[in-house]
Amino acid sequence: MDLSFLDKTSNVTPLLVRLYDSQKLHGLAKDEKPMARGELVSAISELLDMELSPRESELVADVMIGLLSQAEMDLRQALAARLASHDKVPLRLVLQLVHDDIEVATPVLRHSPVLGDLDLVYIIKSKGPAFWQVIATREKMSQHIMNLLVDTGDIDTALALIENQKVKLSEHALATLSDMSQKSDVLALPLLRREDIPPALVRSLYRFVGEEVKAFIQERYKIHGGSIADAVDEVVLELVDAAEGNGEFSPTQAMIKAAERYKEKGLLSIKLILGTLRRGQIQSFVAQFSRYSGLPDTTVLEIIMQPSGQGLAVACRAFNVGREDFISIYLLTNRARSRGGMADMKDITRAINYYNRITPEVARDIMGNSLDG
Repeated sequence: MDLSFLDKTSNVTPLLVRLYDSQKLHGLAKDEKPMARGELVSAISELLDMELSPRESELVADVMIGLLSQAEMDLRQALAARLASHDKVPLRLVLQLVHDDIEVATPVLRHSPVLGDLDLVYIIKSKGPAFWQVIATREKMSQHIMNLLVDTGDIDTALALIENQKVKLSEHALATLSDMSQKSDVLALPLLRREDIPPALVRSLYRFVGEEVKAFIQERYKIHGGSIADAVDEVVLELVDAAEGNGEFSPTQAMIKAAERYKEKGLLSIKLILGTLRRGQIQSFVAQFSRYSGLPDTTVLEIIMQPSGQGLAVACRAFNVGREDFISIYLLTNRARSRGGMADMKDITRAINYYNRITPEVARDIMGNSLDG
């Protein structure tokens, strides 16, 4: 390597010589000894922290590319991580890392400020999904790159972009992701959680998710139409029209007294309680179910807040609430649990399975112990 052009008084000169000599004389790219690796990383770190002239920068790139061609995977990964956030790394060195294995390329694809749109376009066009998915996590991204990523049609890339809260999705990306969400349920809920989703898109997505919930219950539990379908529809309408937020769901004294009057007149039935819940009156529901079951309203509120639905299943079994009505209550109280989100399929499954397993006798024993306590 010809280093004669360097200014002999330059601070970078001895470091370049040291880096070159350590590579040449000791084979540090393949040497697994800690001292050898330490010498190499130390020299590289010092170079990265210095102000380099264009000629010196190119020489560093030559040395580093030669080094990378010999280095083992773990060293290439370490160097990629070290170079990823620097803005003065020569582009050809960054591209050398990008075109390595994905394990090496990942930190550079995700963080390097050196990569411009043209570079990213080339990578998207020439590489596969693993590379697209990492690019989708970049904190700074143009709309053009965003649009190219969603146009790949790759679900995992779409999900990575949806979960990237650092970027604002373009109109084209939103429209494409919305279409994809209606074919893949793994995208719909994460997309709904973004703050940059326009109201019209929120409405269509919620309705789609509502249909997914109904289809899931119908297929899994062989229950079609009726109160459950109505409950899901009511939840969707609440989600679309009501303000988000957990709110305060403890009933007022007036609500509790009203529930007591219903009970005294023999009118406090599950049908009436479900009607209250379908109107979105969760506070009144808590008061009515409390008086219907004899449980304190604070206990009822705790029960409906459980994502598992276990406490609600026990209470419904103990007080002869049928399975379809139990599922409706679970779905309609979800707004209190999840701050406006749809019920998770796994939680629905757990809740219904628990209701199916527990017998009324066991449930009454549990409720009896709870009331005694």
